[in-house]
Amino acid sequence: METTVTGNFAKGTQALADKAADKARAGIDGARESVQDTGNVLASKVSEVHDKAAPLLRKVGGRAQSTAHQSLDAISDIAGQARDMAASTADSIVNYTKRNPAQALAIAAASGALLYMGIRALRSYRN
Repeated sequence: METTVTGNFAKGTQALADKAADKARAGIDGARESVQDTGNVLASKVSEVHDKAAPLLRKVGGRAQSTAHQSLDAISDIAGQARDMAASTADSIVNYTKRNPAQALAIAAASGALLYMGIRALRSYRN
């Protein structure tokens, strides 16, 4: 009789252990599915954000590139205008000197004298 009771107890215990193991597996499987579903939802949201942000980033990048090109074009235009102005001024000085050599020489001498006096004044001011 004792063997039967022990055998029944062992079978009952084994059945309870099997049920607990099945429930644990079911819980683990449920948790795994839940994590996978959450991961899929997050991946979907990230993909949506990327799809919405990509055109905006391209647009902003295009605007920045366009502004940079416009700035470079403006700088090139200003440099060209300055170069043209310097060439025009040099041509005007040469033409004036050819037409009025005595006056040009007097202007150059006076400019040189003023420059010399300015440099001397600065040197004496520093000492």
